[in-house]
Amino acid sequence: MKTSSSSAMRLLASLLIAAAVLWMLFAGFGVEPDELLASLLSLELSTWLYALGLHACIYLLRAWRFSVLTPLELRPSFGRLLAASSAHNLAAYVLPMKFGEATFILYSSGVGEVPARASVASLLVSRLLDLFALCMILCVATWSAPLLLAGGMSEEMSQLSSAQLGGKISNLWVVGSVFAVVGLLTGFVCLRRAGVVTAIAGVLRLIRLQESTFGSKCLGVAERLGGALEEAGAHGGLMKASLLSLAQWLFIFVFYASLFKSFGWPTDESVLMPAVLAAGFGTLANLLPVNGFAGFGTQEGGWVLGLSFWAVEPELALATGVGAHLVQLGNILLFGVLGHLAMASFPSPKER
Repeated sequence: MKTSSSSAMRLLASLLIAAAVLWMLFAGFGVEPDELLASLLSLELSTWLYALGLHACIYLLRAWRFSVLTPLELRPSFGRLLAASSAHNLAAYVLPMKFGEATFILYSSGVGEVPARASVASLLVSRLLDLFALCMILCVATWSAPLLLAGGMSEEMSQLSSAQLGGKISNLWVVGSVFAVVGLLTGFVCLRRAGVVTAIAGVLRLIRLQESTFGSKCLGVAERLGGALEEAGAHGGLMKASLLSLAQWLFIFVFYASLFKSFGWPTDESVLMPAVLAAGFGTLANLLPVNGFAGFGTQEGGWVLGLSFWAVEPELALATGVGAHLVQLGNILLFGVLGHLAMASFPSPKER
């Protein structure tokens, strides 16, 4: 009873955060919810089907990466892993405080008998590869954006003064440098993942943590995790998983770009670079440990920030962000339900 009550309180807190942040965004930028709803309902079926197809490719690439990062002797069939990762993505997106991430361990164990240590390792390496790929893509985007800004690629940019344009270009170079540093550090951790855990365990021994029962258990977990991280992506799997991560992020940006013009983006404006900036910053905002229900509010805030580097008016940025987010959430719900149905339809591993 206490557990269900605390879960309900966390969900309520998440919903309140989402409502508060969205209210501040709408109130601050003057976007009318009924106008956004009308824009969402006007989304053409062909556009939604195209976006849905792109989203399906993202799910296939994500499941493929999990498969590559799972040791061959422990690897379930691709269909089982696809179902588990689809259901997990729904939980990770909707449950508050990142608790949904843990469902991948439960789902992959239940549907494919993957040991917890292997599931944790593949999930951790996947998230590190996501951060590495996203940071490096955003580094390239922010460093190349000044060339496009100087070329006056949009009407908003052409209206900027020389001082404003120079300040925006300077900010982009600084932000790109930060992404480069974070990306390189993340890449180093990916390459030396087991060594990093071993180093942390060594530090814990220096402070004699192993002398307590709890500390001894922590060191044991760290050692087992280090071994599992070494196995995840072994024998060339890490390189393959890195390429799959890059392909996945390219599909993510194209997915968002396909929706831009359905929510008020000028038809004669380029969409790919704005989609990279908006989706990239929106995703980073969702990495915060505390965010709103299904990322509402935090993702839009990051989206508006990313498009501000492209001199996009906040009203237009927020309208495209909320509209694309709603389409994304609908697809996630669809794929998540299908994933749960697929998991229920598979015979248990012991019955095979």
